[in-house]
Amino acid sequence: MSSLRLSVLAAFCAGLVSGSSFAAQEVSKTEAGDSLLSELNSLGAKDQRLQSLTNALSTTYTALPKNKHGLIEHQAARYALHRFFVQRYGWYIKGLEPNIEHASLKAGEGSAAEVKAKEWLPTFLQNLLEDKLGHDGIDLDGLVALAASLEDLVAHETEHRLKTAYEIHALPMDKAVTREQANDLVRTWYVAFLLAGNFSASSPEEVHAKKESFARRYSDWSHAEEWLEKLEDVHYAASSYHSSVEYGSILALVSKIGEHFFEFNDGECHDLKSVLSKMEGKKAGRVRLSTFYQKSLYSHWRFTEKADYLRRLGALDESDAKTQHVLVTNYVMARPNCLESSGLYAICCRNECEDLMAHLEDQLKKSEAEPGEIAALVANLSSDTITVPRVLDSALLVRLDQVATANAGKVPLHGRLFAQWMHHAYPRECPYPHEFGTTSPLTPGEWMQATGQTDSSASHDEMRQHVESDVCNLDAEGQPMPGCDEEADLPWSEAEELLAHAVPNSSSHKGVFLPAALAFTLAFALAYDYWRALRWSECSKGDVFYVNAMSSRDVSKRLDRCKKALAVWALAVLAWLLDLLDGPVFAASMAAGLVLVIARGLAERRSMKVV
Repeated sequence: MSSLRLSVLAAFCAGLVSGSSFAAQEVSKTEAGDSLLSELNSLGAKDQRLQSLTNALSTTYTALPKNKHGLIEHQAARYALHRFFVQRYGWYIKGLEPNIEHASLKAGEGSAAEVKAKEWLPTFLQNLLEDKLGHDGIDLDGLVALAASLEDLVAHETEHRLKTAYEIHALPMDKAVTREQANDLVRTWYVAFLLAGNFSASSPEEVHAKKESFARRYSDWSHAEEWLEKLEDVHYAASSYHSSVEYGSILALVSKIGEHFFEFNDGECHDLKSVLSKMEGKKAGRVRLSTFYQKSLYSHWRFTEKADYLRRLGALDESDAKTQHVLVTNYVMARPNCLESSGLYAICCRNECEDLMAHLEDQLKKSEAEPGEIAALVANLSSDTITVPRVLDSALLVRLDQVATANAGKVPLHGRLFAQWMHHAYPRECPYPHEFGTTSPLTPGEWMQATGQTDSSASHDEMRQHVESDVCNLDAEGQPMPGCDEEADLPWSEAEELLAHAVPNSSSHKGVFLPAALAFTLAFALAYDYWRALRWSECSKGDVFYVNAMSSRDVSKRLDRCKKALAVWALAVLAWLLDLLDGPVFAASMAAGLVLVIARGLAERRSMKVV
């Protein structure tokens, strides 16, 4: 967190890198590709693991907008995978983070500033998957294969670190070890995990000395080890302490550490949220920047990030011209409070809004809904700080109607405006959604490298100056100083950004009606035109209709043109029905054809005589 815990870890890391290292090995494209192909080949079998992944991903997949092939597109797939890994393991897979900059999506393209080496993996796997499947988009099985492949790569890293622990402790992997030796191995792996792999040693004696030093300097070690001991008790429940332990059992245990550590981390995240929430002013889910710094100056909490860094993280609200506010949820989830435990993922404070969204997706089972449907569900959807049932205030309902108005009458669940509405409905659970490309989840080191700054923290003098300049600080009697007129209204931006554009389905005909109506009208006009040409060719007597001085040759040509026009119309309709021609282009071609037929008919009428 942005507390004493991570600052101690950061300071401690520098002294631990020598000898055999736990640093993450870079995943190769060959390894990633082999993993994905293996999972694709296993889909037919649908073993227990793959079935579990399918069940976990299906609700979100069903609710996501689909393209014209009935598949989800790149950004939707990234969204679904990010949601899955955060909800199941608390993993923020690098390259799937929300609002991450993707100036160049394909690995190896662009400058180092545009594409970080560690972020190429998800997009590489997506591109490879689509190449193998041969279509534009990803189905549920493909999404499952991607999730399984990423899990495989994490498992490879986990095993690599365990093998390093065995190497340092000089223990054989092909023979069972005592429970005491197993505990020693696991704690070595655990310390390396807590230090993001920035840990090494060249002998058992050295690793023991470094672990003891770590335990002394890491203020939260007693709680972290207590959590580990409970996990071990469950893992070894069927065996006695004196039983020997095989390599496979130890591997299973350290894998569980990576998969369940977020449960321990959630406790610290809740503490951080609680502290910040008690510092709120009138604006829900926000803390004045001066109050933020004041807490750091007079307590053990290290709320020291510079305003520029907070702005880049998306944790700074500058909608109030008089002062800046820290967005509580955005800050709690921000990268400075993450544990960079793996080369493939970070463990961050979980987005509580994801659980709320999962409930809405499960209930609605579609990508867009009527405002009334959503309001009814939200009024009975509780959160950590919201009790239900509640009556949504009129301002919230008006905003929800505005979201629907901006999107042809319905509310897209996966758009920026609805995410903003959820922030208003749950300001302490749902982050404020900044416009794409305006923020980036950079670690302090990455931000300093990108900006040339030497520190991501404000100095003591900078924080004190900011505190003293705020007229909303409390005076000696605990009251805001004169001139403080902070408003309670939360900012609202009209900018919409959709995860993907949904293709109209059977329950929404607005995008189909106009092209179909124009096609039907043109068909009627062409049929009438053909009928007239037939009448001319028959030269029927006794009927009153318009003819001009056409020769039989002219009439024959006219019939041929009518047949060709009908054939072109039929081909255009077929292309539209097969999604080879999109709606607007098809409608425009039908309208143009109708105008030509009408214009020709009027021209002929003027040149005709009644017989």
